[in-house]
Amino acid sequence: MNAAISGATGFIGNHLIDLLKNDSAFDSVDVLSRKQLDLPEKFNVLVNSDIGAQKLKNVDVAFCALGTTIKTAGSQEAFYHVDHDLVVAFANNAKEAGAKTFVLVSSVGATPKTSNFYLRVKGETERDLQEIGFESLIILRPSMLMGERKEFRFGELIGKGVMTVFNPLIKGGLSKYRGIHGKTVAKAMLKLGKENLLGVHVLEGDDLHAFS
Repeated sequence: MNAAISGATGFIGNHLIDLLKNDSAFDSVDVLSRKQLDLPEKFNVLVNSDIGAQKLKNVDVAFCALGTTIKTAGSQEAFYHVDHDLVVAFANNAKEAGAKTFVLVSSVGATPKTSNFYLRVKGETERDLQEIGFESLIILRPSMLMGERKEFRFGELIGKGVMTVFNPLIKGGLSKYRGIHGKTVAKAMLKLGKENLLGVHVLEGDDLHAFS
């Protein structure tokens, strides 16, 4: 199979790249990036300052771990451009290149019907991806992401500390709010991308662990 990935330099994307290196199911992987990356031969790094404009060819499965924060983006408008516009552009690009399966990392609580800006953007992105018409659209909704990041996020550091203490206590219907390691999400992405799951599938909490 041939894959394409957007968001490869991010937290989950880095883990996904590492997993793809040793996955014999994929013969080649197109990586959309704003900068050149040092990756093995099976990876074709497509460098473009506008990753939404980078064209793909012969894709079977597309993985999207693209995302930012309002603080990093600088404004709500810039955040929307990354987490919605570029994600949808990548999805359309992948569909035109033949992708039948699209795997997205979204967020727990995502819905277009909320006053919370972050969750509304995630929800609108999910909604708009469903209109593209993939044979298989898989949406992962993790809660707080655990593990070491390259970039320092103070608020997230505090949140991880809290989650480490309370994770074992969060059970039942609230289990979807438990923190989850970024590598676990990446493993679920890869496994689900290889499954023949027709239709739209949304996975949260324990479901993500089950597929990792």
